Amino acid sequence: MNLRTKLVIVFVALALVPLLVVSTLNYRSGVGSVESLLRERALGRAARMTSRMERVLDSQEARLVELSKADSLRAYVKDSQMGGAGRAAAGVGATRLVKPAVPDTVRAHFVAYFRNNRERLQSVTCLDPAGGPLFRISPPRVGYDEDVNFQTSDIPSSDVRYDKSVWGLQGAQALRSSISEEPFGAALYVTVPVVEPSGSTELRPLGALVAAVRLEGVISDAADAESPADASAVVAPGTTRDARSETVALDNANDTVVYHTNTAFNHQAASAVLPYLAPVAAPMKSGAEGVEFYDAPDGDRRLAAFRQARGLGLSLAAVENYTAAVAPVRRTGLLGVALALVAGLSALAVVSLIARREARAVKSVERVATAIAAGDLGQRIDVSQSGETRELAESFNRMSERLRELIAREAETRQFQSFLRISAMVSHDLKNAIAGLSMLVSNMERQFHREEFRADAIESLREATEKLKRTVARLSEPARSLSGEYRIASRQTDLVPVVRRVVAANAEPSRPLYDIETRLPETLVASVEPERIESVVENLVINALEAMGAKGGRLTVEAGTLEGDLVFISVADTGTGMSEEFIKTRLFRPFSTTKNKGIGLGLFTCREIVEAHGGRLEVESEVGVGTRFRVVLPSRLFRSGEQRKQAERAATDAGTGASD
Repeated sequence: MNLRTKLVIVFVALALVPLLVVSTLNYRSGVGSVESLLRERALGRAARMTSRMERVLDSQEARLVELSKADSLRAYVKDSQMGGAGRAAAGVGATRLVKPAVPDTVRAHFVAYFRNNRERLQSVTCLDPAGGPLFRISPPRVGYDEDVNFQTSDIPSSDVRYDKSVWGLQGAQALRSSISEEPFGAALYVTVPVVEPSGSTELRPLGALVAAVRLEGVISDAADAESPADASAVVAPGTTRDARSETVALDNANDTVVYHTNTAFNHQAASAVLPYLAPVAAPMKSGAEGVEFYDAPDGDRRLAAFRQARGLGLSLAAVENYTAAVAPVRRTGLLGVALALVAGLSALAVVSLIARREARAVKSVERVATAIAAGDLGQRIDVSQSGETRELAESFNRMSERLRELIAREAETRQFQSFLRISAMVSHDLKNAIAGLSMLVSNMERQFHREEFRADAIESLREATEKLKRTVARLSEPARSLSGEYRIASRQTDLVPVVRRVVAANAEPSRPLYDIETRLPETLVASVEPERIESVVENLVINALEAMGAKGGRLTVEAGTLEGDLVFISVADTGTGMSEEFIKTRLFRPFSTTKNKGIGLGLFTCREIVEAHGGRLEVESEVGVGTRFRVVLPSRLFRSGEQRKQAERAATDAGTGASD
């Protein structure tokens, strides 16, 4: 028996089989725990809903009894019984008695009672001893601007349902009817007599109060009361109450669905609309209490805990989605078994490969070290972080990376110094000037016949010529011109004409391809060298137009003041934008450009010029949205040597330090 066979036997016996056994036990335990929790949850919810529904009905009855004992109501019912103390209707004689007006106190008490229970009550009616309605409170009528409908006339006696045994009562107590189906749904009628105070010789009730209770509203209130407490409860990972719970209430006498979470089933025969509920509906209607499972039409298995409402002939069930509750546990259990198999087989493969991997790692270190020694600095050692050769490999990698950085920096320095000796910033300024002249020439082909255009063109040519002269004059000291390490000839300058001149020369000729918007104050004074700042703004405007390209877009140029004696000039476009990584690593690096043409010194030079003036250059960009550059400059003169310190301080405050 070879070593590999021994390793397989030992691993299967001591690792794989125990893993599978533990995974299976965890699966069975998880399913059992979820079912137990679900049972407790459903039973608790059913008990709480039933108890709350009974408390609400008892409270309704108690309040109705309390209202029946009011002296103002007794007086009104007596007065109505005597025909308003014998008052006859005007002009009719004694043939028709006038019903007295409902006192404000009585009206206020009953309106307040109805408002506080509007979701549970359909109507409240006051009857005289003959069963005739004196007044009724019901929901507001459609098309009427009223809070409740308070009727004192035109109330059909046939619409009033009440327990006629109320006339035989001698004290104030509530009579509760059985459940009946009405046009507005399942109803319960509570009848309370209006009697004389205790000790009176009058035993017959003076009248009666009848409240039509909407059972759907009472049960809905009890069901909704469970939602806030349980909305966040979780029986199994990823399964909440809202996704699993239902409430069902059945009339035991006539097989009617009194309430269902899905209101489409309300007030219909349970056997017709909920045939799959038969395993639960049968014991519910028989008056039993307990827990049963049933299969829903969607294929899920559900658990229903049901209880009987005291004295109502009504059964109420709290339903939980058993399939949804245990599904995460089942998935987790099966996933555990699968992972156990995968982990076991993977571990077996890993054990057999450890020795070979370490040998290959050592060989890899030797090979890469030889290549680095021969000058191939692009080599890198890739080994496991837990391997024995990790520290050696990391040392070689750090060494090669450091060498690459040093060589790249030295090459960049040589390239930069060589370029400074040739042209430095001058070439970039020449490129911008040529771009402006090219745009002018292009417009001449279309606009030269206009006299005002020819005048503007001559002025633009004159300004371009002066700019080229100044650019060529700086060829004598290109290094100082590029880096900004020179004494700036700053003076108090109004930047608004500078910005307008740049926009007119570089952007306006491109209308209507670009929508150009400027928001500039009347004056904006800063301590700058105007020619330098003009070249910065010109570069930002040209870059913005190039970023938007031939598809066009919006160019927004604005300026203003900031706190701390600062002013700003902002150039924004709706071009392609830049990523955060590009801004951080490449945007301000010299010789780094994404254009087909260009040398990559524009923004580098702009930042150097702005910082030489004691300011800062900020950038905001989003890919696919656009870019916004903002030049922030001081508005006062600096003492000698103060410019660089101000630039460094501003960059630190803004969190936009140089990223060469």
